[in-house]
Amino acid sequence: MRAAKWCRLVLAAVCLPSTVSAQPLAPLTPTSIRQDLALMREQFLGIEASYSPGARAEAERRIARLEVVADTLQRGFLELEIARIVALADNGHTSVPGAMRASHFNRVAIRLTPFGEEFYVLRAQSQHADLLGARLLAIDGKPMAMLRTAARSLSGGTAAWRDRQAPFLFESPEQLHALGVITASTAATYRFQLATGGTVERRLVADSANAATPRANTSRWMYPEPPASDGREWRSLMAVAQAPWSLQEPTTRFRWRDAPELDGVVIELRQNVSAPNVMIRTFLMQMDTLLRVQKPRHVVLDMRMNGGGDLNTTRAFVQSLPTLVSGRIFVLTSPHTFSAAISTVGYLKQAAPERVSIVGEMVGDRLEFWAEGRPVTLPGSGILIGRATERHDYATGCKPYSDCHGAVVRSPISVKTLAPDLSAPWTLADYRAGRDPGMAAIAAELRR
Repeated sequence: MRAAKWCRLVLAAVCLPSTVSAQPLAPLTPTSIRQDLALMREQFLGIEASYSPGARAEAERRIARLEVVADTLQRGFLELEIARIVALADNGHTSVPGAMRASHFNRVAIRLTPFGEEFYVLRAQSQHADLLGARLLAIDGKPMAMLRTAARSLSGGTAAWRDRQAPFLFESPEQLHALGVITASTAATYRFQLATGGTVERRLVADSANAATPRANTSRWMYPEPPASDGREWRSLMAVAQAPWSLQEPTTRFRWRDAPELDGVVIELRQNVSAPNVMIRTFLMQMDTLLRVQKPRHVVLDMRMNGGGDLNTTRAFVQSLPTLVSGRIFVLTSPHTFSAAISTVGYLKQAAPERVSIVGEMVGDRLEFWAEGRPVTLPGSGILIGRATERHDYATGCKPYSDCHGAVVRSPISVKTLAPDLSAPWTLADYRAGRDPGMAAIAAELRR
């Protein structure tokens, strides 16, 4: 599945809570800008399948406007305007990933994560440790409603998925300035509501862009264990020792544990492709054997931090799960559940709709989306654009369409919804207390 290749190429942006480093950017010239835009028109717009006719026409107009003003374009505006043009497709896979931009622009010394539609500080350098747990209210006097609108213009897909990319904008005065949101590019005044209830304004001066600094996607900040790239000066809201099982061992891609409190087993898949140290097929075979031998009554499949990969890797396993346990099957989802992870949830729900309960938050995309396709890199600017060329339709099983991805034509998914049967969103209060709301909801359901 070509989506797996896309996943590996932009792993920090979409698929995995790990880190990679970017290459230094070459200087831009009007000639290189126009060459990039010509390539974008040919290799992206000419191939991308997810645009509506109106959105495609608007994309063409905006590319043409950039060509006209190429002599005066600044890199920051160019990269963000290309992201906005790509986002007109309103498709999660069709994107200029926010994490890929993070090393091209400056960044302040806090890390924000959305809970619902609000953004909270989960990590900060020591001098700003008093901001841990604080809710972002405004930047240079611009309220969150305006900031969310600006951020959502840079990504396609659902609002919740767009919000997972938003911190890369909020943390960068340079990007906010390039969009015309704030007046200075090197620093901004951030206003927060503190955990104590009061408000504080803090002038944050950004660190310069550094292509050698690893970048990570926003789900990584949910894990309190610091990334290897963090120095000692960084602090997290949650202590490592306080983390629930689901937020431990961030570099371990496939995990399981006995759950005697549930009379069951918990299996966690954080990606749908093999990890460097373990093949996903081997892990799933081990889980199949374990369930057959141990015979737990219930099973929990945690897909909340799974950004996707290859839907073919997990299909047979989840289709067989109802035959391996006699009781309930729970699958945990969140807006970080994306791409092939959504396919996996669909196959499982379809396999036993009366026994499978989805718990948590809505997955990160709609029942119908576009995926596959290799990304294209614009050589002059280094901007990477994700392309989508094949339809996925999990509401009808792709029956009305001839342009669906081959794997879902051969093994269709047709479900009414993937909305949670049990709503259990992460809240800041749960997070601060080290509680896992999804697991708590499952335990409460089994006690009924």
